[in-house]
Amino acid sequence: MKRWLSSIIIIFANLLLIPSAYAEQLLQFKVFGVTGPAQQNIQQRLTELQTSFGHDLTLAEVQTFYRQAPLNIRKALEPFGYFHAMIAHQQLVYQQGQWLAYFTVEPGTALPIVQVKLDISGPGKYDPELMKLAANFPLKPGQPFQTDSYEKAKNLLFQAANDQGYLQATLVESQIRINLQTYTANVILHLNTGSRFYFGPVRFNSTPFSEKFLQRFVTFHQGEPFSSKTLLTFQQDMNKSKYFKQVIVTPDIKNAENNRVPVNVSLTVPKTKQYNMGLGYGTFTGARVTFGTDYRRIGDSGQHFTTQVKISSVLSGLAAKYFIPGKNPLTDQYAISADAQKFVPKNGQSFSEKFAGSFNKTAREWQHNISLNYLIERFQVENNPSEVSRLLYPRYALSRNKMDNLINPQNGTSFSFSIQGASKHVISATSFLQSEIKGKYIVSPTDLSRIILRGDLGYTVVNNLDRLPLTLRFFAGGLGSIRGYAFSSIGPGRFLETASAEYQHRIYGDFSGAIFYDIGTATDHFNDYLYRGEGVGVIYNSIIGPLQVYVGRAMSKPGKPLSVQFSIGPDF
Repeated sequence: MKRWLSSIIIIFANLLLIPSAYAEQLLQFKVFGVTGPAQQNIQQRLTELQTSFGHDLTLAEVQTFYRQAPLNIRKALEPFGYFHAMIAHQQLVYQQGQWLAYFTVEPGTALPIVQVKLDISGPGKYDPELMKLAANFPLKPGQPFQTDSYEKAKNLLFQAANDQGYLQATLVESQIRINLQTYTANVILHLNTGSRFYFGPVRFNSTPFSEKFLQRFVTFHQGEPFSSKTLLTFQQDMNKSKYFKQVIVTPDIKNAENNRVPVNVSLTVPKTKQYNMGLGYGTFTGARVTFGTDYRRIGDSGQHFTTQVKISSVLSGLAAKYFIPGKNPLTDQYAISADAQKFVPKNGQSFSEKFAGSFNKTAREWQHNISLNYLIERFQVENNPSEVSRLLYPRYALSRNKMDNLINPQNGTSFSFSIQGASKHVISATSFLQSEIKGKYIVSPTDLSRIILRGDLGYTVVNNLDRLPLTLRFFAGGLGSIRGYAFSSIGPGRFLETASAEYQHRIYGDFSGAIFYDIGTATDHFNDYLYRGEGVGVIYNSIIGPLQVYVGRAMSKPGKPLSVQFSIGPDF
């Protein structure tokens, strides 16, 4: 009796351990033997199979999934050229209240492409660009067949035809012949280009600008082969221009006449005036205020005018600049400027007036600026007698800024080089030649951190240093130079050398902490004593750029005093 009762208890206990066929079951699966996109495709296909049964599976559905999974795995591998894949091992186990399905895959050898036959017919059969693509077609014999590569090659073929103006190009034949007995693939493509289309007239919507001025933005001509790539570049360049708020370029293919495609350009212009204001604060300089007005449209030919007022205990002034668009308003611009400035650094003071005419050209992300400047300056250096100097000097500057975000870049570079000089024989108090090179590099090793490196080198050759105006000498100190020291408190000098390293780490939300180390000098003697500054900072990344507060220690001063410096605005 006892033996019979024990058997009943054991059977009943085992039944409790076996999940009910009608109870809701949890299922997980794992696939081994493949990696990368092929594994991702298997995961996606098995997930879709599991989802087709509903959120919670019955035992029967788990078993059905387990039986159907091998076929789905093999089908998921076929787009990657694996047509002889095998399931080397599979197992279904019940552990800790859920089912676990394991599959080990042996994908085998990928199906090789043995022949690629590409034919081009129609008016574009001998088009140089299409012939070049055909000679360097990405699908080649010997490569493993992959559906994704095949589709990309077809799209590349269509894009090349479209960029050459063959807007009605069609694939007359598109075949993949797979022979599983010989385990080979043949690719057959036949493109008929159809007729070639050309650019027609460019039509702008009504704006405050004249039609003559707007047509100067167009970089292509009527009668050129139509290219969607050219149109996209045209739209992107116009959107970068300060003349417009939004630009939408649309080819009117439906109304093409004689294969000439009209291009419609919809423009939205910004407000006529823009006001700008900047604030800053330094322990040594006190408050700094900048206020400017930009008159964006004067007349209908794109000319505009800016004014700016700067007020601080070290540097104050009034500046005005008039801009005249060049032949291509996107890349060429002339400017006439005048400014008056009071400069009171630690070791001197000056009042200057400057008049300049300049030409600015953009070429492949590089800014070229050529200017002719006339400077009148009354200045005093330390306790020396005051001087009045007049200089007429040309200047050339080259610069480039490249970043992933204009307001808060995570990665970016900035470079600038300038050279200027005057001769005492041409309306100048003294002869001099001066050059300066600056660089800045921002990199984000992680999503939470940034490293900022920068450097500045300047060199001056001068005939009579006493007649060289204070504003043409080098200074160091302050934000963007050597923190911990007052703005322009180091110098003046014929030479400039500064370097900086800063590490920023996000603390919470848009707030980051920073540590920095700056070093450099501005002196009349190259490789003179270098000033050092170090400290910490807090940065808030706002929608108008980072708001930065730094506490710097002047390591080269007695007592190593602290100073607080504040700024707001983009890094570049």
